[in-house]
Amino acid sequence: MKASWRRYLFLGVLAAAGCVALPLGVSRDVVYCLIGVSGAAAIMVGVRRYRPAHPVAWYLMAAGTVTWVAADGLYGWYEHVALIEPFPSPADALYLTAYPLFAGGLWVLVRSRGPARGSAVLLDTAILMVGLGLLSWVFLIEPTWTADGEPMLTRVVGVAYPLGDVLLFTMLVRLAMAERVWNSASRLVAGSFGALLVADSVFAAGVFVPAIAAHTHLLDLGWLVSYVLMGAAALHPSMRALSAPAPERAGRLSVPRMVALAAAVAVGPALLAGEVIAGVPPHNAAVLISSGLMVPLLVVRMVRIVRQLEHQADRLGLLADTDYGTGLANRRLFVDRLDGLLSDAHGQVAGFLLIDLERSSEINDTLGSRTSDAILHAVGVRLGELTGGGALVARMGSNTFGVLDPSITTGEQAYCEAVRIRMALELPLDLADLSVSVEVSVGALVLPEDGPETAVALLRADAALSAARARSDRSARYGIEMAKGGTLAPMVIAELREAIEHADLVVHYQPQLQIRSGRVFGVEALVRWQHPRHGLLGPDAFIPAAEHIGLIGPLTQYVLDSALHQCARWRREGLDLTVAVNLSVRNLLAPGLVGDVRAALARHGVEARSLELEITEGTAMVDLRRSMQVLSALSELGVMLSIDDYGTGHSSLAYLQRLPVRRLKIDRSFVTGMIDDDASAAIVRSTVELARVLRLDVVAEGVEDDATLLMLRDMRCFAAQGFGLGRPVPAPLVPELVARIQERLPAVLGTHVLNRGLSE
Repeated sequence: MKASWRRYLFLGVLAAAGCVALPLGVSRDVVYCLIGVSGAAAIMVGVRRYRPAHPVAWYLMAAGTVTWVAADGLYGWYEHVALIEPFPSPADALYLTAYPLFAGGLWVLVRSRGPARGSAVLLDTAILMVGLGLLSWVFLIEPTWTADGEPMLTRVVGVAYPLGDVLLFTMLVRLAMAERVWNSASRLVAGSFGALLVADSVFAAGVFVPAIAAHTHLLDLGWLVSYVLMGAAALHPSMRALSAPAPERAGRLSVPRMVALAAAVAVGPALLAGEVIAGVPPHNAAVLISSGLMVPLLVVRMVRIVRQLEHQADRLGLLADTDYGTGLANRRLFVDRLDGLLSDAHGQVAGFLLIDLERSSEINDTLGSRTSDAILHAVGVRLGELTGGGALVARMGSNTFGVLDPSITTGEQAYCEAVRIRMALELPLDLADLSVSVEVSVGALVLPEDGPETAVALLRADAALSAARARSDRSARYGIEMAKGGTLAPMVIAELREAIEHADLVVHYQPQLQIRSGRVFGVEALVRWQHPRHGLLGPDAFIPAAEHIGLIGPLTQYVLDSALHQCARWRREGLDLTVAVNLSVRNLLAPGLVGDVRAALARHGVEARSLELEITEGTAMVDLRRSMQVLSALSELGVMLSIDDYGTGHSSLAYLQRLPVRRLKIDRSFVTGMIDDDASAAIVRSTVELARVLRLDVVAEGVEDDATLLMLRDMRCFAAQGFGLGRPVPAPLVPELVARIQERLPAVLGTHVLNRGLSE
């Protein structure tokens, strides 16, 4: 059934060619009319088969086809049976009646596609109609009307045909502009009426061109093909879509449309130029009238094009400044507004909040990207509700948002607003199928006080956000708030890469004591920055920023090399100490970590058992599968693995046992206060006992005094570390510090140190 239109088209074109090849006469006329009748029958079959939404259009075209076939039959009867001149005759009345029927069918198709898409379509149609009308007037209508010796009826009928063709052409143009995408049925319909119009126009020109008049019987092929194409269009399955409403679309000016409009505009000048070259009287009046009609149409069309371009430019500008996922402003618009605010000569004051969603990768891995996107959108909506109408809310990065609020004018207000927004964003977010909570960090600035330039403001906002991540309330304001946390200004952090390259970083070492024996068995490597202007800076001042700007990899490699180099040197001096180095989540997930560690051990000639690598429980949980692979490879290498700051995360000890770790370091927050806090003491004791069952060693951090050390001894804790035992010191001072600890602590612990690590 779907191929029936192809068979009909093939057989119909073959029959049309055969008909034209037949000698003129009644037999040829009969075949001619039968082909026309087949076209009308095909239309009715197609309507019955596919049941289009607006069958009236096809009924009108079928009626027009039947009327045209009747005219063909009557014309042939006059010419070959009655031997009477068929023009003008009742056959012409039938031909001319078919034009409005065809035009009506096309109009219904146009209307069925939906209402006109604005005046642009009407303007373009009118411009094309004026151009074609001028050609019809010059070459068809005027010569026919002014023909000498012709009766009035002959002239009227002769003029009516070109007018009917202009009408059909106009409706065909309207159909073309109403189509969103041309399908097979619309192409066949256009081809059908195109063949009819070409045949009509050439036939009309034959009256004045003898060479055409001698072969007008060949033009029958055009009309016959018109019948066949119309029938094939109705038999094609896409004919149903031809009369269905078309999706709304913006009236765009395509290249073919521009070419057609340009050709219509050029008709007048080209016509006058041709007539002047040919030496014939120019049609000045006709060209002047057509120009008078076309110029206003062109002016209005140009105005509409300019407005359309302005609208598109505004839309593109809006899209360029909008984040697709959240509908908020994007970083580009935010930076532009920030730049405008800081360059304001009147010194406008505003608050700048930088907000980051923590553990977003975990959310994405656990709940999926669609839920992650829904969370980002919900956070954007809530931010819009939390901020005033004068505030600009933007998505600054994958999981980062910015707020520029002119109602914030003081540092205290900025910090309070940061806390308020953080607390509000951490309330449950109701999504379509679940409710989730997110953890948020907020950095705050007051502009221009905290950032006189755009680049500086963005850097300092990042620094404030890094400081916020390290605080319990996860909120920080640049300046006073950051000074309390010891975080550096971003311009100083920008020097960190150079400091790593020039070895301006130093590593200090804090002893780790085995409580049972009182022996110092190892040290933890803690990096410091010997800044030329700010002096010795602690890790909290620059490590969060190093993670944020992607320098944590080179920084960790620097510390690892320094620690292993020093370990090898101590070994040569007779001091047997292990060295512990901290790893961040970026280090753990880096593809080359295991290879880097293996190469560093070989480079410095240190055994793997002398190296301890520390990770936090949160670091391991970011990507558990990847963590298991990397940690297993390091464990097989012989490296000691430990969990640092245990107790501050959300993982159970039994869960962490899945990791190939052999040591836990209890966070100082539990150890420091356990003398006076029974709850802290209970937590430490239960951790030590459970770790012993799981065959894990426990190191207690934050030991500030001997009383705490003795309490840990009674709990049978494996090791201790803290200022009460020894502060971090440069490498040259480590042997002296170890000797002093091992001299003092045995009396405190009531033990005897087996001095295996320090030679006399």
